[in-house]
Amino acid sequence: MVKLIMSTKLFSRIFLTFWVGFLFFPSLVWSNTFHQLLAEKQKLEKQFGVQTLECFPFIKNIGFTEDQIPLIEQCLKGTRTLNEALSDSSNSDYKVVGISNRFLRTAGFHTILIPWSATKDEIAKFLTEGRSHEEQTAFLDKVRALKQEISRKLRIQQFYCSQEISNEDCLKGYENLVLVRLPATLKTIGWQEIIITPIRTPPDSPGKLVLSFDESPAEMRKHLLKDPFQTWKPRQEMYEKIQEKYSSVFKNKMQLENFVCAVDISMEECEQGAHNLAGASEDTGFRMRHWGQVTINRFNTLIQGDFHAFIRYDLPAEEIQKYFSLKAIKTHVAAKASLATKLEGRTKNNPTQLRVVCDLVDLRSDLCASSFETFIRFVKQNRDYRVQSPWDTLMFVDGTQLNRVNFALNSGSRDTYLYIDANSSDKEFSNYLDQFNRPTN
Repeated sequence: MVKLIMSTKLFSRIFLTFWVGFLFFPSLVWSNTFHQLLAEKQKLEKQFGVQTLECFPFIKNIGFTEDQIPLIEQCLKGTRTLNEALSDSSNSDYKVVGISNRFLRTAGFHTILIPWSATKDEIAKFLTEGRSHEEQTAFLDKVRALKQEISRKLRIQQFYCSQEISNEDCLKGYENLVLVRLPATLKTIGWQEIIITPIRTPPDSPGKLVLSFDESPAEMRKHLLKDPFQTWKPRQEMYEKIQEKYSSVFKNKMQLENFVCAVDISMEECEQGAHNLAGASEDTGFRMRHWGQVTINRFNTLIQGDFHAFIRYDLPAEEIQKYFSLKAIKTHVAAKASLATKLEGRTKNNPTQLRVVCDLVDLRSDLCASSFETFIRFVKQNRDYRVQSPWDTLMFVDGTQLNRVNFALNSGSRDTYLYIDANSSDKEFSNYLDQFNRPTN
C-alpha cells in the first residue's frame, strides 16, 4: 500500500493560500442563505411583480430537522436561476412561484413551479412555451362555465383545485365532476368543501372531500354520496382507542399537550407511532423535554422550537430517544425564555429606531436570547446606526426551518419588518443590517 504524506508546513501553506484567497470574497465567508433568499425575493417583486415565492411548497419527505438546510440552499440556487431567466424573458406575468422538483403551470396562468436544479435555458424555454392570451382566455372561460354547472348540479359553493395540480389536470377533474348525477331526491350533499388533487387522500376535517382529478364520474359520485361523519368516524374511533391506551403515558409522564396523526397515514401506522412514542417516554431524560404537539407522520422527524415535534411513525423508540436528546430540557428552556424577556426589555427605545422581537412560531428560546445579545452588541459597536424608513421592526426567525423561511419571504408585514436569521454570526448580522442604514447627510 502506498501512503501519501503531506508535510505540516506544506499543508499550512496551502491552507493559508486558500484562506487568504477566500477573504477576497467576503460574501462567501459571511454569506447567509436566508438573507440572500430575502434579497432574491425582493428582486422578483420589484423587477417582475412576483408576489409569492415559496421553497418546496408541496414537499412531504424532508427527513430530519437538519435536512431542511440543503433544501433552503437549493431554493436559493433555483431562485437565482429564475431571476436570470426572467431577465431575458418577455413573459413576466407570474405572481406566485414555487421552487420545487418539477416544472408545472398551475392555478390559472400566474402560478408556476420551477425545479431548483433547472438551467437558465431550461427555465427560459418553459417560460416561452405558455399559451397565448387568446388561449388562456378560452381556457378560463371553459373552466368558469364548468364551475357554474357543477355548482348548480351539486349545490355546493366551495370546490377548487389544489395548487399542486396542473391546469390541464384541474380541467379534467372539473370535466369528470360535472358528469356526476346525484339522486333527484337528494336535496343537498353533506360535504362543505371539495378539493381536486393529483391523488385522493383522507381529508383533514370531516366536511372536506378530496378527489383525484382522474377519478371517473361514477367513483366521484360514490364518494359524494358518503356521509362525511361516517367517513371521519373510523379516525375518530382510532384516536379514542389511542387515548384510552396511552393517555396515562402521554399526559402523566410526558405532559404532552396534543397527539396528532397526519391525514395521509393509515390507522395502523398512527397506532404504531403512538406505541413507539410511548416506548420512548420510558426514558427519564426524554420526559424532561417540553412536549407541546407531537404529530405522527409518514416521512419526517423534526424538532420545532422548544415544544413541538414531528415523528416518523416507524422510528423505533430508542431512535426517538436518541434524536430528541438534541431538544433542550425544561429547566434550560425556562432559563433562556426568562433571559430573552429580560434582553428584549433592554432593546426598547434603542437608537437604531427598530423595535426588536422574536418570531413566536418555532423559534427556540436559546436562539431568541442569543439574537437579542447579538443585537445589543451591534448597537454598542454601531452607535450612529439609524434604520431607513419605512422599516420599524426587526424580527428574529430561524432561517434553517423551511416553514419559517417561507413565512418570512411572504409575510404581509414585510413592507415594514426586517427578518433576520437568528442563527447569524455577528458579521452576518452586521452585513444584513448595513443594507438598511439611513444615509448620513
